[in-house]
Amino acid sequence: MTDNFDEKGADPGVEEIYDGIVDLEEYAKAGKRPPLSKGYRIRVNGDPFVVNEPKPTGRAILTLAGLLPAENYTLRVKMAGEKPKKVGLDERVDLRGAGVEKFKALPRDQTEG
Repeated sequence: MTDNFDEKGADPGVEEIYDGIVDLEEYAKAGKRPPLSKGYRIRVNGDPFVVNEPKPTGRAILTLAGLLPAENYTLRVKMAGEKPKKVGLDERVDLRGAGVEKFKALPRDQTEG
């Protein structure tokens, strides 16, 4: 008799929530997609922060990093093996997507925006 449960008795069709904090940089370097988690450790300008939302906006990331007002900064996300990509203030970043490494925030020039 075969069943649809793994060795732990969990249903493989239901994704379990990891009870800890997932370090996105570690998963990106390992080439793995992060699991659903209670929190995600991200780096903004080299400093670590924990995000509880798996799809935060650019504004939420800048606010968490204390870069206010958010409108005064340009946020970029670094994906493993790719060039940094600009993230809009109201654009959502899927932290569970494979390859999210870190974020870089730069002050906007007075002529931008």
